[in-house]
Amino acid sequence: MEPFVLILALIWLGIVSWFDLRTKQVPHSAWVIVPFVLAILYRIAYSRWDLVVLSIIIAFASERNSMAKAAGNDRFASLFMWLPLVVVSFFRASAVNPVGAVAILAFWIAWELRCWGGADAVASITLVLLWPDMSLILALLVVHVIAALVVTIVTLVRERTWKLHAIPGLPLLLLTVVLREAFVRLPISIG
Repeated sequence: MEPFVLILALIWLGIVSWFDLRTKQVPHSAWVIVPFVLAILYRIAYSRWDLVVLSIIIAFASERNSMAKAAGNDRFASLFMWLPLVVVSFFRASAVNPVGAVAILAFWIAWELRCWGGADAVASITLVLLWPDMSLILALLVVHVIAALVVTIVTLVRERTWKLHAIPGLPLLLLTVVLREAFVRLPISIG
């Protein structure tokens, strides 16, 4: 099942990366929500449900303003209403898979702080549901550090100035999956 999941993930990330590079957004939220739901079903079928519960609660917490409008109840919009559920589900998930739980929580916090876009955060959480291991996290860190260094060096050479850049996240996630696969194929164990 693993090669099939990898091929589907690479095709999906290739398509959404193309959109991200061209327009800096995906054409519709279904491009990340459908794979997220499929990853939830995959995780339920092949493993424990702890990361699934954390992911679902975080998804609802992310949509709290929309739910508050739909329900006509402003209490749903309060982050403080959702934090106890997030904390309890995080501790439950981290008891089973600390790497996956911390990654999911960190990606959500990055979105809440507006460091990442919503599609980037959902795609990242989807990847953690598929591969909740240290190889994915290490690959993600390596790809992002290399991308940041390359863009910074190019800017320093061309413009002789240092500035922050907004790098499209979905192509970096595609490279992350490719590098993770290389890490997994290495004869040494990373995680």
